[in-house]
Amino acid sequence: MKSRNLLILLLVMSLVLVGGLSGCSQPSEEPSSGESDESSGETYEFSIAHLQSAGSAGADAFTYLGEILEERTDGRIKVNIYGDKSMAGGDTELGEIVRQNTVQLVAVPTHTLSAISNIPEYKVFELPYLFASWDDIYTVLDSDLAAQWASTLKDDAGLVVYDGLVKGWLSIGTDVGPVESPDDLAGEKIRTMSTDMQMALIDSFGANPTIVSYGELYTAKQQGTVDGILTATSLYYTDKFAEVIDHLSIVRATAHFHIPVVNKEWLDSLPEDLRSTFDKCMRDYVIKAREMEKQDDSEMKNLMESEMGVQVKEYTDEELQPFRAATRSMWDEYYNVPGEGVVEDVLELLDKDFESLFK
Repeated sequence: MKSRNLLILLLVMSLVLVGGLSGCSQPSEEPSSGESDESSGETYEFSIAHLQSAGSAGADAFTYLGEILEERTDGRIKVNIYGDKSMAGGDTELGEIVRQNTVQLVAVPTHTLSAISNIPEYKVFELPYLFASWDDIYTVLDSDLAAQWASTLKDDAGLVVYDGLVKGWLSIGTDVGPVESPDDLAGEKIRTMSTDMQMALIDSFGANPTIVSYGELYTAKQQGTVDGILTATSLYYTDKFAEVIDHLSIVRATAHFHIPVVNKEWLDSLPEDLRSTFDKCMRDYVIKAREMEKQDDSEMKNLMESEMGVQVKEYTDEELQPFRAATRSMWDEYYNVPGEGVVEDVLELLDKDFESLFK
């Protein structure tokens, strides 16, 4: 009897022990249908194309962007960078391949964006002597006014704008010089981009505007197809145009700057967490790129003089007066090209008077 009771007791204890252990085990949780895409491990290819040479501020800034994108997304955005004209020979081609989503980011001049989506407002940046400094340009680029212009590009062309960055004043590189006034440029064939307003600027100085694509520019100057070049100051050094000129005239009529644009279809494919990180990275990239371009501009001028023997001329406001006066006829023709009231809006934003542009 005792042995029978003992057997029953042992059996009960065993059942209790098994039940207790079962109670300690928790069923594995299935991911909810609303779980973030972050756990899926999906990666997104992000390709950048540009025209600039390795070691330039623009190329280095894109490298910085690639690094922070991959680092801050733990590799979920994988960045490919195609520089030095490897994907496109000019700005127009860059605009085409980003619209087609062949690449997802390019940075192009405003005249390229104007052509892509018929945004005349961007042409205001090509009007001579409207902006006295890089800060003036950033005041407009970072304004609500520019944001309105950018919204058209998003709706019509599927491209999202991320502010902009100045690459330097458009300067004139020649063999003749020093260029003291527009008279010294009379009859010279000066390369411009394929924009009516750049051509009009060179024409107002008495020179002959000649369109040459960026990829062919060095050879065109070397072979005498053009007598001079109009491009950003720092590019004369980084892309070696300084090798084929003797004088660089920083006339400060207009600046060369790029607007970074991203393909909207690609952006819309990102989950919410990645989109937020991407936008923050783009803001940091623009800040960094602006700093790098400013430093590069100063250093390149010194290096062109010290290493390459180029005579770099910077002008006082008084010395620029003949150049300002020469552009008056251009203003008469192009004042309303950006649209009715656009120039007035920009002048108000900059707290400037129209007549002061020519003094």
